[in-house]
Amino acid sequence: MNEATLFVRTRPSRGAPAGTSEGELAIIWALSRQRAGRLRTIQPQGAKKRQKARSDRRLSESPSQLWYLLAHVRQPDAHDADVLSECHDCGLVQRLPDASVAAVVLCERCGARLRQVRHNSVVLSAACAAAGLGLFALAFVLPTASVWMQGGRFATSDLVNGPERLSQNGAWALALAVVITLLILPFAKLSTVLAMSLALRFGRVPRWLKACFTALPVFTEWAMVDVFLLGAIIALFRLRAWMLVAFGPALFALGGAAVCSVAVDAALDRAVFWHRVPLGPKSRGARTPTGWLACHGCGLVTHAAEGSKCQRCEQSVHARKHDSVRRTWALIASAALLAIPANVLPVMTITKLGRGGPSTILGGTRELLHVGMWGLALLVFVASILVPLVKLGALSFLLVSTSLRSAAGLGTRTRLFRLVALIGRWSMLDIFATMMLVTLARFGWLGNVMPGLGASAFCGVVVLTMLASRAFDPRLMWDAAGQNPGPAIAPGVTS
Repeated sequence: MNEATLFVRTRPSRGAPAGTSEGELAIIWALSRQRAGRLRTIQPQGAKKRQKARSDRRLSESPSQLWYLLAHVRQPDAHDADVLSECHDCGLVQRLPDASVAAVVLCERCGARLRQVRHNSVVLSAACAAAGLGLFALAFVLPTASVWMQGGRFATSDLVNGPERLSQNGAWALALAVVITLLILPFAKLSTVLAMSLALRFGRVPRWLKACFTALPVFTEWAMVDVFLLGAIIALFRLRAWMLVAFGPALFALGGAAVCSVAVDAALDRAVFWHRVPLGPKSRGARTPTGWLACHGCGLVTHAAEGSKCQRCEQSVHARKHDSVRRTWALIASAALLAIPANVLPVMTITKLGRGGPSTILGGTRELLHVGMWGLALLVFVASILVPLVKLGALSFLLVSTSLRSAAGLGTRTRLFRLVALIGRWSMLDIFATMMLVTLARFGWLGNVMPGLGASAFCGVVVLTMLASRAFDPRLMWDAAGQNPGPAIAPGVTS
């Protein structure tokens, strides 16, 4: 019997609302133990002490006050809908402190970021998104790079003819991946933020915009302008060994767009945006509520049934990701199988003055070492070889420890998952470098680069590992270890 259950059975009537279930009491017990978010701020020393004192007073509310708060969450409105928050890394439901200054609110148990509080978030995010869209539009009409060879041969590239060149050479999978991650999703991210800011200004948020804003974290993860810039620089430095290379203005425009995208991430307070979206009525004929569930799209914690529609963003609400363990294992196994041809088959075929041949990922690293580019060689080795192996091994370890219901090192394993989710996108570095080489080096026997099957296989490995990290639900680790009281413990984990 865990401590939460003992508390519920021995003190069941301390201010609890009528009809409160045992799982709800366990959540409220956790709140009464002051498992609320920590408030970290950067202020002058005196202001910091005063703010800490005010925060401590807010966090030391009595259990009766917490009961009153939870009783009102049953019928949320615009004023109390964001009081509760569930950590998406460990599953702890906790009360957010009233942050009156710019701050980062962290989970008390695992240290995950629950919210970043920003003043004027809507205005600043809209300004950064508009600037980023303007620079992104410039990058579409300007060349990214130009090269010259002996005899007056000249070639240039832009954001459009790169995917065209790949598809013409049979690498349609690479072309599709480049179009999605370099062209569509960066534009979708900036457009969504700008459109949401304008919609809030005019007081009407359509359903399709709510859906786009809930997908904003996915757009951010898969929008890879910054990865493309680094891959383009690596490709241009490789070409400098046998061509004259000039950086195009589109690279600088894309650099500015990448900075604006980072500024959007820094200025964006998603809670402020969602707080200004009115709650809709509960759907008629709704199923009986099963407990306190958090919407993964907008973060609203309500007393709802599994699979019901969120009152704010209109997405389906689930306690945990559906069939997370099996889906993650399937994606990892597929990525491991594709990793064999990705490292054995050539990613490209290079011809220089009638000589050359196929080149693998490791061969490209050795080539950079031979020309003295130690830093770039290390970067390619880490991003293209080490990172995929680390992701496969780390996710396998997390899945095995979850299936064994291990309670050892939960905090460390959660941080490991965050690292895996963070570094996975940088493996696309080699794909973008290949695209730049194929686009610019097209001079026949003088200098030519053709994509190989290994590049498509490697792209599949990157995509599958990223999908695996998104399919895995880290809350299952805490559920399996018995750390989350409630009716649904570790769904998808076999005993």
